[in-house]
Amino acid sequence: MNDTLRGLQDALELSPDNHVLRLMLAKAYQEGGYPKEALETYNLLLERGHMHDEALVPAGLLAAELGDVDLARHYRSVAEQLGLSASALNDKLESLAPKMSVGNNEDAGSEDMFEVFQLELSFEDVGGLEQLKKTIERLIILPFKRPEIYEKYGKRAGGGVLLYGPPGCGKTMLACATAGECGLPFFNIRIEAILSKYIGESEQKLHEAFQQARAKAPCVLFIDEIDTLAFARRKQASGYGRGLVDQLLQELDSIGSDNTGLLIMAATNAPWDIDDAALRPGRFDRRVFVPPPDEIARRSILRLHLEGRHSEVLDETWLAGATQLFSGADLRALVEQAVELVIDEALRVGAEPPLRMEHLKRALDDLQPSTTEWLRHARNYVEFANEDNRYKDVAEYLRSGETFRLT
Repeated sequence: MNDTLRGLQDALELSPDNHVLRLMLAKAYQEGGYPKEALETYNLLLERGHMHDEALVPAGLLAAELGDVDLARHYRSVAEQLGLSASALNDKLESLAPKMSVGNNEDAGSEDMFEVFQLELSFEDVGGLEQLKKTIERLIILPFKRPEIYEKYGKRAGGGVLLYGPPGCGKTMLACATAGECGLPFFNIRIEAILSKYIGESEQKLHEAFQQARAKAPCVLFIDEIDTLAFARRKQASGYGRGLVDQLLQELDSIGSDNTGLLIMAATNAPWDIDDAALRPGRFDRRVFVPPPDEIARRSILRLHLEGRHSEVLDETWLAGATQLFSGADLRALVEQAVELVIDEALRVGAEPPLRMEHLKRALDDLQPSTTEWLRHARNYVEFANEDNRYKDVAEYLRSGETFRLT
């Protein structure tokens, strides 16, 4: 490792909150032949909300080169939302397309616009979130399973459900479990397969995706990162993306089509970036806040990740209490880092020591919940842009005891 890298590392230890230094370190890692370390540093900047615009595409290209296609797509999505040119990243992802084909799509004409799964997941596989499960049961599952009740009382069962909240808190898993509860195939629209650099082509592909899902109904149609397709028109610097928003609204309204049997779900980390028209009745008018897991859910998630490990008896209750605001992804990272410490110890002593609480506590010292930046950002919307009470659930959560880390 060269002197430049060592100097930047030392400087960052003295000033760990200096995101400019961290960006310089990421670039130095990349230029110095340390791609994994560079990507980890870029990811940390992105998670903390300090990623510089000009680094988004290089970070995405690096993710693609390292084989993390989902992460590369995410960087592209963020860049495009900011109106940045991501053509180089688009070209890279297109070149990898043959390697990226996932799922069981039997329709040869689908151009891999879907990942299609018949899932065996159920709500029992989702730790905690009991109130959320009841909400989804009422909004989606019951109207599908008992349509005669809704028809009797003239209750319309259409429209879409939007899951929103911090990243890593289980929105996609909830959507998968919903499909499993209904016993329906799960159609996950691949955003990168919809977006095109040619005018009008994205709109056409989106229409084709909805048509293919309608042909397979009943099914769950899921759109992750919906803000990419429905980015608020008032925030767009150019008119390029307006047609795509208009097309999505038409598909949700089933203009010229029939959405019967199509259970539409979407997820986003940025509900405030979604066009207001997409949130009107009959579209994504039913919104479900997915918060960081509560203590009961954290205990369940930790138990899941610790299951089958070579360990002594662990105090999962203490761990759950010490990890307020940790997302499911954070908890997985906590266990994995603790396991790395055990492996280091095993190599050092030439034995096979069990995973102990001290390993988990040491790993916990190096981790902070990734949800805090999102919650601080959300608090601004709750305080200053919540005239229609759209974020009532977030406001109630922010008043709960779980959020003491934000003060």
